[in-house]
Amino acid sequence: MPGGINLPHDILMEILCRLAVKDLLRLRCVSKSCGDLIDSPDFAKLHLSHALTTNSHRFLLLQRIFEPYSLDLDSLEHAQIKRTDLNSFTDLQVKFPIIGSCNGLIALETHNGDIVISNPITRKIRKVPRYSSLPASTEDEDVLVNYGFGYDPVSDDYKLVMLIRLLRHNGINKNQVDSIVSSTKIYSFKVGCWRSCFHEIPCNLFMRDNAILVNNALHWLIFYPKSSVVGFDLTSERHRDIQLPLLDKYTYDLMGIVELGDCLCMIGKKFYDWSGDSVNCDIWVMKEYGLRESWTKLFSLIFDARMVLLRPLAYSKCGQKVLFWIDNDMDRNRLVWYDLKGKSTENIEISIPDYKGIFVGSLVSPTAAGTNYGPKRKQA
Repeated sequence: MPGGINLPHDILMEILCRLAVKDLLRLRCVSKSCGDLIDSPDFAKLHLSHALTTNSHRFLLLQRIFEPYSLDLDSLEHAQIKRTDLNSFTDLQVKFPIIGSCNGLIALETHNGDIVISNPITRKIRKVPRYSSLPASTEDEDVLVNYGFGYDPVSDDYKLVMLIRLLRHNGINKNQVDSIVSSTKIYSFKVGCWRSCFHEIPCNLFMRDNAILVNNALHWLIFYPKSSVVGFDLTSERHRDIQLPLLDKYTYDLMGIVELGDCLCMIGKKFYDWSGDSVNCDIWVMKEYGLRESWTKLFSLIFDARMVLLRPLAYSKCGQKVLFWIDNDMDRNRLVWYDLKGKSTENIEISIPDYKGIFVGSLVSPTAAGTNYGPKRKQA
């Protein structure tokens, strides 16, 4: 037994998989055998699977001025706030928003244009080689790039997806686009190089942000020529249209998508009155992935229009509350619990800077990602 611990191996593994990553890193020093167990891919998978199944070891990624740090999400439920500075991000000079997070790994772009994959808790980093054939914007052409990052459980491979669109302008009117040339590139962590995607995503559509990861697929909200969602399956490497909720009475003035409880979530905002001072915000979740009829309105809120951004982040461990981040244009940002049963809100009394993402604490190594470091699959 590691370190002379006199316990059956299965019981020891069950105990260790419940510990936080920082505690496990300290335990590595107890003995060589203990370190070998904690460093093994099998234990990393077991620890990750337990965290994902129990909604444990979740962290908010925040930034105050130029100082990124993490906030233990579990601690918010017990009013014992645990904050950890992320000095490795500061040293890397990363810029936000993040490209994406998956299984404890965060994909980020640095200020000099590099892409890095980081485990913020173990501080291990992998640098992704630049795609050498990326064209540059010119007076007559604009190059738009969107990213996505996720895990393919079938090939046991982490993939970084880059959507490239080359917009060619009208020679007279620079605001008019004459044509769009699009391409999709995939970086495989197993292979260690970029390649072209055989089935292209329809990149002639316009999207603002990087992808949202749900159900082992990447999702972008399309806002032109019509509002919709395009999904990209990381296993088949094919795109599919994801239909938005069927609305009876009106369309939304503003929309956004996020991941909430492993489901695709849509935020729809509609100005409540002609003055524009109040906004009605509907929160929808797709309970059965890919099925339009499964879109369910979780709840609605009416709030001051000066709250420029309202974003659901996660369910509480009991599943009865939803944590929101509110960007208030007139006041400090806030974290708020919404009670689904009581239909009431509860402010968390801490000063919150800019929200940048959410991730799970894991032992997955970015340098070994794609080599049997995915979550452990349940036996059939």
